[in-house]
Amino acid sequence: MEMITSSQAFRSTIQLPPLPTALTLASIGLVLAAFAPLSVVAAYISILLCVLLTFTLQTLHALRATESQPRILKMLLGLSRDREISQLHNALADALEKVADQTDPIFRSLAHQRLQSIIEQSELMGAATIEFPSTESWRVVYEELLRSPGLHLYRSVSYIESAHYWQDGPGQQSTKLNLELQDARIVSIERIAIIADHLWPEEALFPIEPIHSWLDEQHRHGIRLRLLRESDVGTETDLLNDFGIYGNRAVGIQLADPAGRTIRFVLSFDFAKLRQAEAQWSRLTVYSVSYAELLDQKH
Repeated sequence: MEMITSSQAFRSTIQLPPLPTALTLASIGLVLAAFAPLSVVAAYISILLCVLLTFTLQTLHALRATESQPRILKMLLGLSRDREISQLHNALADALEKVADQTDPIFRSLAHQRLQSIIEQSELMGAATIEFPSTESWRVVYEELLRSPGLHLYRSVSYIESAHYWQDGPGQQSTKLNLELQDARIVSIERIAIIADHLWPEEALFPIEPIHSWLDEQHRHGIRLRLLRESDVGTETDLLNDFGIYGNRAVGIQLADPAGRTIRFVLSFDFAKLRQAEAQWSRLTVYSVSYAELLDQKH
């Protein structure tokens, strides 16, 4: 298929006056200037100005109609360099063409809603972010990230509002994975636990069970732990988040229900989001205390 350039499209859109017509108008103007009365010349110039104005307006309209073509052409050329994305783009374009052929209004309404959802997800991915609505789907990605080559440091902030935090099946599997990777020295793991005040009374040295046992097991496997109460952050409530920093690669934000079960997980590979998470980590270390220091107080 022959590719149409933007300049060709521009020329086809704007109807330029033929050269013979322009020469004829110029000749008539010269004759009138030499022999016709001034009033006739003035009238002729007025007509030429109207013609020029009309042509200018047509040109501006054509420019507006074709100004998006270079952008589209640039986008298509960029997509063609990525074979996988180009194949997805072609498949999506074919599907949209078939949707456009449908005339049933109910189908078109349902398709529009579904396509709008796809657009929103695509825009999120365009920002280097992927959202996982179910626990099982993100646990698979969680393990894939921790086992990925080149990842040697995993920093986790656990915002614990329930005694059942990570006590269900998927949570226990994730804990087991952490211990396995730490024991094998594949990944060095550090964790800051933000614990709700009702789970760590002011007069108690450690949080209540089973949170204490969950933390103590990690400490015994070499995971470096720091603890703080929820109230310790004071007015800096923006620190009350549950997230993980995967080396210098990505940051994952976990949203849990009141029972401590994950209901949504957002994974971002955006460098700015990663730096923001690292800044939050540094701020949390100021308010937290080492679990090893608490053990020393016990003895």
